[in-house]
Amino acid sequence: MKRTRLSVLAAALTACALLLAGCGGGGGSGAAGSVAEEMLPMPSVDDSDGLVLDGEQVADPALLEAARAGSLAWFTGSGAESAELTAARFTAETGVPVEMTRMPSGKLNERVLSEAGAGRLSADVVLVTDPEIAEGMVDQNVFVPYTGMPVHDQLAGQDDVVWHDGAYYTSYYSAYAFAYNDQAVDPADAPASWNDLLDPAWKGRMGVVNAGAGGTVQGLAAFQEEVLGPDYWSGLAAQEPRIFDTTSVQLEALARGEIEIVTSGFNSTYGAEQAGAPITLVVPEEGVSGTFNMQGLTTAGEDNPAAQLFMNWTWSKSGQEFAAAQGFVGARTDIEQVPSGPYQLPKADDETFVVYTPEQAAQQGADIVARWNQAFGFSG
Repeated sequence: MKRTRLSVLAAALTACALLLAGCGGGGGSGAAGSVAEEMLPMPSVDDSDGLVLDGEQVADPALLEAARAGSLAWFTGSGAESAELTAARFTAETGVPVEMTRMPSGKLNERVLSEAGAGRLSADVVLVTDPEIAEGMVDQNVFVPYTGMPVHDQLAGQDDVVWHDGAYYTSYYSAYAFAYNDQAVDPADAPASWNDLLDPAWKGRMGVVNAGAGGTVQGLAAFQEEVLGPDYWSGLAAQEPRIFDTTSVQLEALARGEIEIVTSGFNSTYGAEQAGAPITLVVPEEGVSGTFNMQGLTTAGEDNPAAQLFMNWTWSKSGQEFAAAQGFVGARTDIEQVPSGPYQLPKADDETFVVYTPEQAAQQGADIVARWNQAFGFSG
């Protein structure tokens, strides 16, 4: 028997509230640490001679000792839940506390550049989701080259991972797919491919985020044109989807049953599902779109051992696998992409994972948004 819309909403929002409350603390303790371990079991940790996680050296003895004597200030533009879980996991694996500051990449950029300009930069490590912002931090001398990761040579051998000789790196990729309310849609009838979304049966039952809302949705729009064909936008627009400005509001509407299907960021949607929302994700057979998450060591953090350890950990096998367990695509291609619960996303070098490059964003972004707006009759 299907639950009523009100009971679905109550269950989803209660569970989400519990998760968010649990993730509100710091460090690797409490509910954030518990949720992190539920997503992916802890690796084997050997700190008898530096730090070795699952057999991979992450820090030598001197770096580990110095890092544990201090702490890390991490500024991130990733989602709040993901940031809390990542900070908790790092602390649990390394014993190093994290002071995490999370805000949208645009506001984060304003704060970091303002602090740097005044000579009071407080961030040791910065993660942003916009390649142009990362470039700006290089231009403003916020990021400093760091090549001390044990896997640096592996990263340097991949495309689009090491930028400006190590001033910043691709930490992992956000993936974009779609999902449905599994209390409103029978799984047997649910769409399995991008082209299934064009079935007239879904007309008026879908939600999308407008292409001008950020790089991830720009990337999705580019993917749809490139992979699914130039007529895909018009076909999707004919479904008369409800258009949102943010993923969070869109997911709330999906959990309430106000809409039944959404195109959405994989990590945030998986987080809502994990929190108890009645949502099921789909990894479409035609592939998924991807966008960059980029991280660098700052002038404030270059002499901080805890910040250096955090950089090492981010690209360690353990750090990359934890990102994948949350619904990201790892940057390293020499290791397998671990599942996100029941879902298997492609590796970064798989042909079904289509990344929206910084060059595309700079050269085509404005045109993509303008044409998308016209196709969907959206005025912003």
